[in-house]
Amino acid sequence: MAPAPPRLSSAPLDTTTPLSKIAFGSCYVPQFEESMIWHAIAAAQPQLFLFLGDNVYQSEETAQPGLKELREAYAALARDQPFAQLRAQTPVLAVWDDHDYGLNDAGAEFPLKHESEALFEQVWAIAAQDPRRGREGVYHQQRIGPEGRTTQVILLDTRFFRVPAGDPEQDRAGTMLGDAQWQWLASVLRQPARVRVVASSIPVLSRREAGESWHHWPTERERLIQMITSARSDAVVLISGDSHFGAFYDQSRAGRRPLVELTSSALNFPLPKRARESGDFRDPARRGAVHFAANFATIEIDWSRATLSLGLHAATGVELERRRVPMAARGMSPTAG
Repeated sequence: MAPAPPRLSSAPLDTTTPLSKIAFGSCYVPQFEESMIWHAIAAAQPQLFLFLGDNVYQSEETAQPGLKELREAYAALARDQPFAQLRAQTPVLAVWDDHDYGLNDAGAEFPLKHESEALFEQVWAIAAQDPRRGREGVYHQQRIGPEGRTTQVILLDTRFFRVPAGDPEQDRAGTMLGDAQWQWLASVLRQPARVRVVASSIPVLSRREAGESWHHWPTERERLIQMITSARSDAVVLISGDSHFGAFYDQSRAGRRPLVELTSSALNFPLPKRARESGDFRDPARRGAVHFAANFATIEIDWSRATLSLGLHAATGVELERRRVPMAARGMSPTAG
């Protein structure tokens, strides 16, 4: 077995001060040694960074006992000095996707999921008293800020419980989150918050046939959208990763609060040119361009103007696209910025 990788601790999270800026991203390969994007993220001075999955990539994905390749990938991330500098000044909350879960496109069937969860909790320095230590899955929520200016950050686990619809190897219908996580989500959405940021490792609103998204679990997606748009808050946004490109999505229906999603991917692993030229990226849910360059994203909250501003940024920090989302107790109406 490979040695245990170092713990990737980060600056403590101040839960008493209102959030004004969050940064997030996904899909990072520390072995590439292309880490300039961490300097740009640090320069943006977020109060919190959300790592949305595929936070490392294994040299091989063999699912062998001991998770040797995954341990080695985490060790490479620990040696990444620009990321270490970011962690020293910025709190980091992480959730996994398939490649740091343990196997490409894997779900509930992954045989080493408990071992992988134990490794995740050790690597990300999750405290012994944290609820994640006592349950299956790495889903998590954090409420930040005082009453009247509270932001709730919800990180969903889209891997540990995932079962495809109609899977003959399973005794139950397809699910993305599993019964226990659905019950947990319903309970945390009852907690008061003016702003809710709901993170999924894979896109939710995308209707593109290729790639992984909630589009292939339509019943589960409808359940999620209904739950988060019905929860009492002034604004709710979705954020996601995985796609190896950045993009905005929205879904507007009569009688329902409009919902905006920003996907940010990849931090240093963009799609190869051949894949960009041969792929079909049409998507009726997308608004704006597809951004293939390495990227990260920010959410800025202006409490005095009751507005959220969602930005997608290149690895240099240059802004690629931005959308503004007004806070409104009776719903949101996103507009291009």
